[in-house]
Amino acid sequence: MAEALVARRSSPGGVFDSRAVYCASPADRVQFIKQGVSARKAKTFIMNFDLDQKVMLDALNLKTATVNKKAVKDEALSTDDSERVIGLVKLVGQLQSMIEESGDPDGFDAHEWLSTWLKEPLPAFGGVRPIDYLDTMEGQGLVSRALAQIQAGAYA
Repeated sequence: MAEALVARRSSPGGVFDSRAVYCASPADRVQFIKQGVSARKAKTFIMNFDLDQKVMLDALNLKTATVNKKAVKDEALSTDDSERVIGLVKLVGQLQSMIEESGDPDGFDAHEWLSTWLKEPLPAFGGVRPIDYLDTMEGQGLVSRALAQIQAGAYA
């Protein structure tokens, strides 16, 4: 059920619908993570960022060789790796939702915006870049809260 919920709204080519992942229930996301995320889908999703694929894989603490090998064989990532990928998908969905709620989303590219923002040292993180927190779920939670505070005007 969880995979159907997330996959049914995926765009052509099998890339995740980030907003659907963000809006899915935690139980559905957990079930989807436990089933394992397709390495091929993960690679395709990561290639949407304006960052080198290796930079993003390293940021998520994913081994490039493992992801590439599993993508060629169309295998799923481990539960731990799947969780970090879904966490990133969820962050993109959160940003898309924020933009839709805040006004005119036409022409806004969440991947492009995040690619820039993730590389910038953030005063709220003591000068640490948000990308440096993507390797753990606790770190992704910090990044998510920072995005929410931006929308609320706390970092304006």
